[in-house]
Amino acid sequence: MELKTLNPAQLENFILSDEFKTMPVIPISSHRALSHIQNPRVEAEDVILILAYEGIEMVGYLGVLADKIYNEEEEIKCGWLSCMWVNPNLRGKGIAKQLLNTAFEKWDNKILVTEFTPEAKGLYDRSNNFSDLKINLGLRCYLKSNLQELLPKKNKQLIFVTPLLKVLDSFANVTISVYQNWMSRIISKPIFVWKENQLIDNKIDAFINSFVFNSFERRRITELNWILSKPWIQPSELTSESVRYHFSSVDREFKNLLYTAQNETGDLKAFLFITIRSGHLKIPYAFFLEEDLNDVVAQLRQIMLSETVHQITIFHPLLVNYFSKNKKLFINTRVQKRHYIFTKKLDELFKNKSEIIIQDGDADCAFT
Repeated sequence: MELKTLNPAQLENFILSDEFKTMPVIPISSHRALSHIQNPRVEAEDVILILAYEGIEMVGYLGVLADKIYNEEEEIKCGWLSCMWVNPNLRGKGIAKQLLNTAFEKWDNKILVTEFTPEAKGLYDRSNNFSDLKINLGLRCYLKSNLQELLPKKNKQLIFVTPLLKVLDSFANVTISVYQNWMSRIISKPIFVWKENQLIDNKIDAFINSFVFNSFERRRITELNWILSKPWIQPSELTSESVRYHFSSVDREFKNLLYTAQNETGDLKAFLFITIRSGHLKIPYAFFLEEDLNDVVAQLRQIMLSETVHQITIFHPLLVNYFSKNKKLFINTRVQKRHYIFTKKLDELFKNKSEIIIQDGDADCAFT
């Protein structure tokens, strides 16, 4: 087996090559590759894609998101594992292990992972090279019935009854809408002046900086505008490229929304970076003081209604606490856990892991 490693320049050449255009399985989508290439934290020689070949056939790949983390004033260059795939017919032959070991070598054993499958977690445990970093507790809240999408994902045989499920959703959501409009009266309207923004400017960046000085990744204007302009999901139906990629690259809806709140004197009081993917709202970044929580919740509620959101997933502690105490706003809620692990070499650098602040959108979570 041969392993090939690609840095940003090599990745750009690869996605333009005849090989990429004719591969039955591709290791990255074109727009995801361009996002990696334009990552403001990537350096010229960083290995961001590793390919495994048996002869001329690609049989596995592993992607790495170049990043930086912070331990007090110390800046640490690192890589997040963002995807890994091995040909199902060749599993058990050690391909995933070789891909992972190559990532360790190329990134000086400074690797982090989150949002992994149980199978991947088994591989990481067997490597004996990872330690627990943190588990963030979150909440998934359901606003509308969405059986037509949720049930077929759990059981593909149910796709044949999708039209019936769609009818059931429609009837259920009429009643749910009446109930939620009535319940929304317990949330007051926003007091601040909320504005939708296209990009992050210097004023917003200064506000963000007052919150992220002690966080794990400290993404600010450059990184956040890159995330906004170079998403990994495109709003589209399936394409000839997307069907060859085993991870998400398109969806019927995907958009980023930015909101800021100002008081009567024009001071910024809150910032929200929101993603909506096919009716599923997430909040990669939210910065505000606890005293302004009610106004943030009121604005979020308005966004949920205007954007026809059917579920939200949150990990921001203040928002999780609020919605956990106000479950009647939703038809159902479920506790979520996001597990972060990192290599033992990184673990040695952090003495107080319990104090690490990881935002919802850190790692590659803001992209999907």
